[in-house]
Amino acid sequence: MKNESHAELSAALWPDAKQVPAKVLECRHCGRKNRVHVPRAVLEPKKCECGVCGQPLFLSPQEPLTGITSSAYEHALDRTTLAALKAIPGFPALIRWLMSQLGERSLKLLNLSSSVLCGEDQFPELVALLERSRASLALAQKPTLFLSESPHANAMTFGSEEPSVTIYAGLLDQLDDSEVLSVMGHELGHMHAEHGLYRTVAQVMASGTHLLGTVGQLLSFPLQKALYKWMRCSELTADRAGLLACRDLGASLNVLMKLAGGHRPGVTRRTKMQLAPFVRQARALAKMEEDNWFDGLLATLMTMDSSHPFVAWRVMHLLEWVEHGNYLEILAGHYERAKHPLAA
Repeated sequence: MKNESHAELSAALWPDAKQVPAKVLECRHCGRKNRVHVPRAVLEPKKCECGVCGQPLFLSPQEPLTGITSSAYEHALDRTTLAALKAIPGFPALIRWLMSQLGERSLKLLNLSSSVLCGEDQFPELVALLERSRASLALAQKPTLFLSESPHANAMTFGSEEPSVTIYAGLLDQLDDSEVLSVMGHELGHMHAEHGLYRTVAQVMASGTHLLGTVGQLLSFPLQKALYKWMRCSELTADRAGLLACRDLGASLNVLMKLAGGHRPGVTRRTKMQLAPFVRQARALAKMEEDNWFDGLLATLMTMDSSHPFVAWRVMHLLEWVEHGNYLEILAGHYERAKHPLAA
């Protein structure tokens, strides 16, 4: 799985040469149209040049996506479910009340009390990976980074005024640096899309905290389900940000595969996880949901109490964006920009 060649990865993702997707992209230098094969463009972008002017079609991995807005890569399900959430009567008032009770200070104190604050003199390697992700997305806001002990492979982002990213130690046991880079970008995507406020509220409501009281918990039940639905959809937006940050599709997919199957000693000494069967699994899931609406309903019901969607579902949506969405257009420099971009 690790250090797969471009040819091996291409064969794993697109085994049928007759079904290899293609896109038409405009050269940002001369404006002429170019038809490119998606596998080559995604896996070997340096080799893709304009057929007219000979200039590179895509930004290099070191070039930032200057001024990009989160709406440039926002998943439609993220946008529509959040809009539905905001339309619920009383929801804005609940948000204001909860944050007035909690604020972000309590979250900061919790992290300072139970996790390790990373900086120049404490895990600078992790800070460097976070900075690389931030530079790729050209984000001005710099979150605080914490390392927390847990056997689970996970990371999270909290806060909006003073955002923080927490990496669980279990994640570092299973991922290499390119994959951690993707995870960092995923968390920065939550921050960039301003998910922090609503994710914080969802966690508070899910915890059954005493701040809500018994009546409050009963009244908040429908809101909690709506928040969870949005959180699952927001992961799809963050997955796209992770890919834009690392610009390595293999790394992003490997992260998701390791989240599904693990990469611990008990696994690695028995077998070598293969990306091709895992991708076939995700594509089979997509066909099941396409062919039978009831399968899609079952998946929704099974994840009602979860803040994250099924991993194979995330793979399916990420591949769909790469093949048919605007991923390559963004890398070609064509994306929605902020009116007044801030320097990173």
